[in-house]
Amino acid sequence: MESRAGSILTLIGGILTLIGAAIVLIITIVILSLSSLSDKIGDAEITLSTLAIILSCVFLVLLIGGILKIHASNLMKNKKTTLKGGIIAIVTGVIISDILSLIGGIIAVVQASEK
Repeated sequence: MESRAGSILTLIGGILTLIGAAIVLIITIVILSLSSLSDKIGDAEITLSTLAIILSCVFLVLLIGGILKIHASNLMKNKKTTLKGGIIAIVTGVIISDILSLIGGIIAVVQASEK
């Protein structure tokens, strides 16, 4: 049995995660531009560069998580792959702390087991 509600919740969670990734990317670009505009203050430049590297890693995690959530949402639309999509949604929902994907994954796993 496909999971329409789980698919929609996971899709919304994935889209919100991608929007969050875009916001983190914009903040990273602003920090990098501030870092390059500073007059080599020393410790302040190192701190801004380190912060930009950390935010870049956060951006990559959010981007990959958002793509995985959208893929899980598509898997939930097929009767044969509903369980797999639900498990992917639960794992990415826990890693990224996304309640919508977590609930969508739980709904999909429950509906997949009701054959």
